[in-house]
This record gives sequence, C-alpha cells and structure tokens, in this order.
Amino acid sequence: MGVLALVLGGGLVAASAALFASCLRLRSTVSFLLAAYLLTSAEIVALSLLLSTGHWLDRGPLLVALFAVFAVAVVVWRLSGGPRPAWPADFVGLVRSVVLDRVVATFVALAVLTHAYLLASALTVPQGVEDALLYHLPRAALWRQQHAVAHVADAPDERINAFSPNAEIETMASMILSDGDRFVTIAQLLAVLFACLAIVGVARRLGLSLRAGVFGALAFSTFTVVALQTPTALNDLVVGSLLIICAYFAAGTSRTELALAALALALALGTKLTTLFALPALALFVLSSQPRRRWPSIVLFGAAALLAGSVWLGVNLARTGQLDAGVAVDRGGPAAERVGLSFLDLLELSDAEGKDLLESPLWGIGAFIAALAVAGVLAARRKWRQSGVAVLVGVLSFLALPMLSAWAEVARRALGQVRAAVGLSEATAGGVPDRLLESPMHSSYGLAFVLLLVAAGTLVVVDVARRRLPANALAALGGVPLTLLVVAFSLAYDPQHMRYIVFPVALASTVFGVALRVRILAWTTAAVSAVTLLVVVGYFVPRPGGVAFLPENRESDRTARWFVQGGEGRGKGDPEAFRFLELEIPPDATLALAVLRDTYLYPAWDARLRRTVLFVGEDGRIPDQAEWLVIGPRKNVDTTGWRPELATERGWRILRR
Repeated sequence: MGVLALVLGGGLVAASAALFASCLRLRSTVSFLLAAYLLTSAEIVALSLLLSTGHWLDRGPLLVALFAVFAVAVVVWRLSGGPRPAWPADFVGLVRSVVLDRVVATFVALAVLTHAYLLASALTVPQGVEDALLYHLPRAALWRQQHAVAHVADAPDERINAFSPNAEIETMASMILSDGDRFVTIAQLLAVLFACLAIVGVARRLGLSLRAGVFGALAFSTFTVVALQTPTALNDLVVGSLLIICAYFAAGTSRTELALAALALALALGTKLTTLFALPALALFVLSSQPRRRWPSIVLFGAAALLAGSVWLGVNLARTGQLDAGVAVDRGGPAAERVGLSFLDLLELSDAEGKDLLESPLWGIGAFIAALAVAGVLAARRKWRQSGVAVLVGVLSFLALPMLSAWAEVARRALGQVRAAVGLSEATAGGVPDRLLESPMHSSYGLAFVLLLVAAGTLVVVDVARRRLPANALAALGGVPLTLLVVAFSLAYDPQHMRYIVFPVALASTVFGVALRVRILAWTTAAVSAVTLLVVVGYFVPRPGGVAFLPENRESDRTARWFVQGGEGRGKGDPEAFRFLELEIPPDATLALAVLRDTYLYPAWDARLRRTVLFVGEDGRIPDQAEWLVIGPRKNVDTTGWRPELATERGWRILRR
C-alpha cells in the first residue's frame, strides 16, 4: 500500500508540474524538464507547509491536496489551449549521434552501471551517514510524527529546528506516502539527474556541442563525492542541482526564465544556507552571460528569491531571536592556512582527515622537474604550444601521482587478499590504507575532476582567448576557486567542506566537454574515472564498504539498522544499544530519549517509522506517555519507577516503565 501511495503521489505531483511547465511555453526540452523539476519541488514544499498550519500533514490529506493541485493544473492547461512541451523531432537519432563517440559511450556505461548500483544500495541498505543519523532523517521523521513541519519540543540538537528544511520536507513526504524510510534518497537521486540535465543545457548555451555537454554531465555524475552522496539522505546535491538550474535559467533571455531562476534560487536557500557561499560564483556567471541592460532585472529577481528563500530564517528569528537559532559555527584558524588546506583537498593531495599529504613517490617530483626542463628547451626554440603541453603534463603528473600511488597500494592489498583466499599465500593486510578515506562527507571530487579542471580548463582559457568560446565560459570555470576561497575565509578548515562546492563543480563541468577535442585527454579521463569508481564503489559504498569478500571491509551487522558509519568512539552511537532498540522494543512503542547533542537519533525509529519518539527536556522531565526510556552517555535522569533493561559498556542505558 505504501509503495502504491508513493507512486500515486509522485505521479500526481509530476503530472501537475508537467502541465504547469507546458503552459510556460518554453522553447527547449531541457527548459521544460528543468521547469517541471522546480515546480515539483515547490509544490511538495508549499503543500507540506500549508498542511502543517493545522497539523494535517498525513497521507490522506497530502494525497487530496496533490489531487486538487493536479485538477487545477488540468484546468489551467486547458484554458491555455493545451500547449505541448518542446520535444526533439528525432529523439532516437539525437541519442545515437551522442553515443557514437566512444568516449561518451564509455562514460554512459560507467554512469549507468554506477548509478544502478547506487540505486540498489539506496533501496536496500539502511542509512548510516553521520549527519543523516544526527538530524537530516530525525527531523523528517519528527515532522511526520507530529503531522507538521514545525518546532520540535526539547530537541537535543538545535540543527533539527534551525536548519533550512526543503530537502527534508521532500524526504518527509516520501516517508508519509510510503509508510517507511526506504525511499528517503529520492531527493538526492533526482538532484543528480536534473543537475546533469542542467549541465547539458548550460553547455549548449555556452556554444558547446550536445556531445560535449553530455560528456561534462556524465563526468560530473561520476565524481567521487557526487557518487558517494547519491544514495544518502544528505542535501548537498539538492542544493547543487537547484543552483546549476538557476544558472541555466538566469542565462536565458525571457522573464519567464528569470522567474524560474528566482524560484530555483529561493528553493536552494530554503534547502541549505551553504547557498550563500555560491552566490559570488553564481552572480559572476550570470552577469557575465547577460548584457548590462538586464542586470537591474536580474538583481531585482535575485533579491526577491533570497527574501523568499529566507522564510525559515525569519522563523528562527521569531522563535529564538537569532537568524541561525544559535547553531555554533567555527570560524577559527589562520586564513592562509585554511585556504592552503582547502586547495590541497580539492586537488586530492591530502590524506583522510586533511592533516597531512598523501605519500607521493619521489619520481613524481622528478617527472615534474623533467617536464619543466623539456618545456624550457622547447620554449627556447620558440615551440610555444609544445612547451605549454610539457608544462601541463608535468603539473598533471605531480598532482596525480599521490593518488595513483594510493590506488596501487589498494590493488596490492586486494591482490594479497585474493591470493590468501585461494590458498596461494598467507593472509596480509587488506582493505585500504589508513590515510585513504572516501565518504559522502569527507571526499573531494576525484582525480578525474582534477585532470579536467587543469587540462580542460587550459583548453577553455585558450578557446576564450581565441574567441572560440564566450567570456562567461571562464566564469563557469572560475567558480570553483572563487567558491572555495569564500568557504575557506568564512569557516574554519574542515575536510568535510568540499561538499559545499557542488554547484561550482557542476558549473565547471559545463565546459569540460572541450576535452573531447584531445582524444588522449578524454580517454585518460574515462580511464581515471573507471578506476576511481572501482575503488569508491568497491570499498566505500554502501556505507562504507561494498566488497563483501574482503574481511577487513566486512562486518556482520553491515545491513542492520544498528550499523553506524562513524563517531561511535565519541559517544554518537552504540551498536549494542541500537541493536536492542531494533530487536527488543515493540515497533509501536513510545520512547523518550535523554541524550546530548551529536548523538545518533535516527536508530530510535523502526524501519516503518511506527514508533513515537519524544525527548527528555533540560529540566529532566520525562514525557508522561513514554513507555521506554533511552539514556545516552554523560546524561543524568531521575529513573525512579523505571526498570533497567540494558546497560552498555559505552554508557548507554535503556529502561522500561
């Protein structure tokens, strides 16, 4: 019943959005599809907030509201003359012309296989990413529980109430319609798809071929942090997709497109405040794409979008007197150090936690010096192009060798494990090196991205200088360092901040298709992407290990809800306590949690979200309706009248009334 309700609700909202988008009479298929995606997101958010005013947010009322909007959409569409969306006359021929390029066809295969596996992972493996368990999923489950997107009483983590809600509203809608959490990654999955579509659209507006645009979009979909975040309930890909869609429409010529750009920006800001970090890069690209006479209109629409997207900040201000509701933000550390470490992360030169550099073979430095020497000789002979190529090869060799060295170590360990498994040798250290860590929150964008940023970026600079590409192609490329600088100057260094630059990476991907002109570069990118995906998917997906035959990457509890990815030693979670919650406590029970901030909250619910989860307030009062009491480490509560059921070595206690 739940899946049918989800399909029905999804069909209604998609049909409504398609009808409304058709009425806009947009000129291209890409514009129509992106407009429908924006209207779908806006409809889910708007209806959820509307139903929240009376605590009516439940499956029945939500389906009724979706059907009502669909009926209105049909009427509006008919009154508009039944306009048809733009669609290519020979779609099959268009697809064939793109995939005839063998590099593009290779990327298609990589992307399809990778995302098919990621989809299977998303639908079959419970969420285990840190922030998803801390607040992304708990806030969606709590809103569903209280039938309203509203303040959660006594929440131990201020982020549950403080952070912008749009992505979690979409997650909550999937929970309401499906009666469970199996489909909580829908928002991120769709975000990748429509971000790729927007990348193709922007590439076409920059004058690149359809084949080049598809190359850039497919490359983006396989970048490390993009692939790792796809099957999660995080929201960085949602923000990135909305902003690249905003860039696409803002580069258009009509007021309708400008209005859609404003809608995308408002939805992005209503999803995550990291949108603010991307505004300089977005403004640079949009303003460089438009004549100056349109700048006042763009600024006006942008200001209106920012105002509309800041509604939740107004809620925070009214409730707490602070726009951020008191969320602590670390801004310490020397600025130069923050910038340096951030760029090391971007270029894949830092280790797991960004505290040191990946080990690099000395011959990497030798190759760099040799390349510079060759470049000097060629320059002395006035062979400027060959000299530039030599410098580029040297730089790329220097940047790539640390990661290639790490991959070689992974391959050596994997081979050793295989040999031991078939009895050819004794068991050796397996898994991945301790200093190599990929995760949805810690990763950067991979060696293929570095290769394209440097090599394809050089081609873009040359093309702009020779007027083969417009000047805003440089703005698309320059958004990456610009946004990284904004983040580095705004926040203390953290290796997790690479996920905040999804939008400028997507924007840069719109020009990466120039790599197709240099076949060795295009094929090298495909090969590097394939190896990256092999390591990332094989060892870190689903959360965190996907290769079951490697003992060091296997845990007996990997597919259970009590499995948590990290932070256990810091008191965030306890598999023993979470196992008891899943197996021993009835699925329809009412729990009271007495825990500190930065505690995994989501394992308190069962998979179908039937439990009621409440919180013990700062005054220590336990809700009267609670049947079970869960007390985390370093938390003291008067347990008079409660019967102990479990006490773990990590300091967790579970009691029953």
